[in-house]
Amino acid sequence: MKKNVRSKIWAVAVAGSVFFMSACNNSDYTKSPGAEGENSPANNDTTMNNAPMKDTTSGSTSVKTTAKKKGKITIGNMSEKRTTSMKPDKDGIYEMTDTRPLYPGGQAALEGYVNDNIEYQQPAIDENTEGTVNVQFVVDENGNVTNAKAIGKELGNGLDQEAVRVISNMPKWTPGKVKGKNVKTRVVLPVTYKIEE
Repeated sequence: MKKNVRSKIWAVAVAGSVFFMSACNNSDYTKSPGAEGENSPANNDTTMNNAPMKDTTSGSTSVKTTAKKKGKITIGNMSEKRTTSMKPDKDGIYEMTDTRPLYPGGQAALEGYVNDNIEYQQPAIDENTEGTVNVQFVVDENGNVTNAKAIGKELGNGLDQEAVRVISNMPKWTPGKVKGKNVKTRVVLPVTYKIEE
């Protein structure tokens, strides 16, 4: 008569992959070939079915895995340069306005847009690259975002370019105003990348 082989299955996650192992009770490894199953291919295979499996976890049923680092992205408040007068520069862009440009839905909606669209690239996380990218851009008189660029020291690992890409693709804003008239306004938005364990 054939003995039933009872087995347990464990899933072990290692570096993002899942491996399955099967372990059987030691009492189930011994089979006595009988006349009824002697010619059966399953009973003649003594290499895998009857050999005890080695425990690769050094006697432990749990495997420790290293937690993968994650990145968090936050944005600060938009800023304008403070000047003594509200006059446009040679390109017709104001540094300071009576009414500041406004993202549709305000600061909370702006934070939601950035978090939904920006990607903290894995190479930057792996190399512990973190810090703030200050993205300068212009909100024109129609509310379009133009001329986005990173200013100040570069973070590297593609983080500066990613912040500029996301801000360049923002939907229309409510433009800034001077004396009730829509004007082009230069603003700076800080985007901060932070590593989390």
